[in-house]
Amino acid sequence: MNSTILIEKFDSLAQEVINKAETYTFNIKDLPHVNNYETDIRSDLNFSHIFAALNTKLSNCLYWFEVETLEHCSNLRNLLDQNRELLKSNLRTVPSQNDNINSNVLYVGIRRGGIRKRDQLTNIAGRIVIHLGYYVKGSTQGLQLIHWSNNLDCKVNLKVVQFIDLPYDYLNTIEKIVAYKLKPLCGKH
Repeated sequence: MNSTILIEKFDSLAQEVINKAETYTFNIKDLPHVNNYETDIRSDLNFSHIFAALNTKLSNCLYWFEVETLEHCSNLRNLLDQNRELLKSNLRTVPSQNDNINSNVLYVGIRRGGIRKRDQLTNIAGRIVIHLGYYVKGSTQGLQLIHWSNNLDCKVNLKVVQFIDLPYDYLNTIEKIVAYKLKPLCGKH
């Protein structure tokens, strides 16, 4: 088989998925202080609309965190890398380092559809709570933004694509294809 044709099809699929993303914008400086993990990010004035929307997504989702510019994203990655040891000592698990450069995407991930029984959050909403750093268990891997971002004045677009009736095994493949195109600055991609 001609690899060029396959690459073109993968690139086309990635672009189609990227174009379908819904965008939820927030500024890192608006993340509220963590107060013994009693802070409920879901009800914060700046974030409640995001979680209300995410809590309607019952199917498998692909998501990524996109930053305004390449420079801002690179600065965020550098700040994360500078804080890795501190985060580790505070039992906060963050995405692995990678060699990607020249991207305004910080991280790409997937989440299986469904609702968590303990708090009635959709799985994607619960996953974003972890990425923002408001889940009490730091051992659950995520960006943990509030724990290292130093309240930077930096706009972030959370991009989410929901896939109705797509088997989870296909979602893993789509994640790899989209991550290859977006080149996130942290994570296994």
